[in-house]
Amino acid sequence: MGSNLKIEDGDIVNNWYIICLSQELKMNSILKRTVYDQDFVVYRDVNEKPVVLIDRCIHRGVQLSKGRSEKGEIVCPYHGWKYGVNGQVTEIPSEKNPNLKNLCGITFPVIEKSGAIWIWTGDKNKVTETPSWTFPYYGAKNWTSYFMVTDFENEVNHLVQNFMDVPHTVFVHSKWFRNRKLMKVPIEITVDSGRVLVKYVQSKDSIGFVGFILNPKNNPMIHTDEFIFPNITRVDYLFGNQHFIINSQCTPISKGRTRVYTWICYHLGFIGFLLKPFMQYYTRKVITQDVEIMENHGVNLKKEPSFFNLSNYRNTSADELHIAIEKLRSQGKEDKDSIMKINYKKEREFWI
Repeated sequence: MGSNLKIEDGDIVNNWYIICLSQELKMNSILKRTVYDQDFVVYRDVNEKPVVLIDRCIHRGVQLSKGRSEKGEIVCPYHGWKYGVNGQVTEIPSEKNPNLKNLCGITFPVIEKSGAIWIWTGDKNKVTETPSWTFPYYGAKNWTSYFMVTDFENEVNHLVQNFMDVPHTVFVHSKWFRNRKLMKVPIEITVDSGRVLVKYVQSKDSIGFVGFILNPKNNPMIHTDEFIFPNITRVDYLFGNQHFIINSQCTPISKGRTRVYTWICYHLGFIGFLLKPFMQYYTRKVITQDVEIMENHGVNLKKEPSFFNLSNYRNTSADELHIAIEKLRSQGKEDKDSIMKINYKKEREFWI
C-alpha cells in the first residue's frame, strides 16, 4: 500500500531528496533511512559510491539494515546473502555455484553532490540527471560552513513557510534572533520559475545580538528569503562584505514528519572559523525553537488536517509569501512543470 503522503504529494515526489549527508555514510557502515514512508538501507560499495536499496532482502524479506557491511558489500543477517555494486547479489553462502545473474536488490537512483547523498523515489522515467540544487559556497575558500540535521513533527509545506516567515521571529525567537521594534517593513515578492523571492526593504533591521558578531561595522542589512520549489529555502543576510546564509532542504519522512538538512555558511574573514563553535550552538538553539513551534502546529494538523488550507486561513499582508508558496506547491502536485510559467510581482508591508 502506498504512503498517503506520497499519494497526496502527486508530481512533487518526482524530485531529488537528501537521504543522508556524505559525512554520515562512512565506508563499511550501514544507514537506515525513511523517505515517503519507505524504509531504505544505504551503504558504500567497493568503489565508495553510495547505494540505496529498499530495506528488504529479496530472499526472505528481513531488514538488510540489521546486517553488516563488509568490504563494500552489505551482508544480510538471516542467511548471509551479500549485495554489492548497484545492489547486485554477489554471494549465497548456502549455494556452491549459484546463478546470480538476475538477483539484485530493489535500487533507486542516487547521486552524491554538495556534501549530501540524494535519492529519487518518484517515477524513474522522469528522473533528471542530477539535483538542480547546489548548496551555496560549498567548498569555497574563506567561507565557514556546516550542516545541521533536524527532525520536525510537521510537513514540508509548513516548514518551508516557517523558515521564510519573519513576523514569527519576534515571538518564537525573542531575544535570540530578533526583538519586536514596532517597525514597518516594506517587502517585494517576486514569483518566477518555481521560486518565491522576498526582498525586505528595511536597511535598519537587525537580527538580534548575533548581529554584533556578523555586522561589527553596523552596515545596513540586506535581507532576502527564497523558496525553491518544492522543498528548499534560502535565507541571506548581507552586511557590506559580511555574508550569512541559512539554506534548508526538507525531506519528507512520513505523514507529519520531516527531516531538514540545513546548510549554514558565512563569510566573516579570518575570525569566522574561530566563531564556528558559538555559531553552531546559536543556530542549533534557534532551530530548536522552530522545532517546538512546528510541533505545536503539527498537533492540530494531525487532528484537523482539513483546516490547513488557504480557504480557511485569515491571511494579512504579512502572509503574501505563504499564499505564493501554498499555490506553487498545490499546483505543483498536479503538474510541477506548469508552475514554471507562473510569474508575478507584488509589494506588501508588515510590522515587526
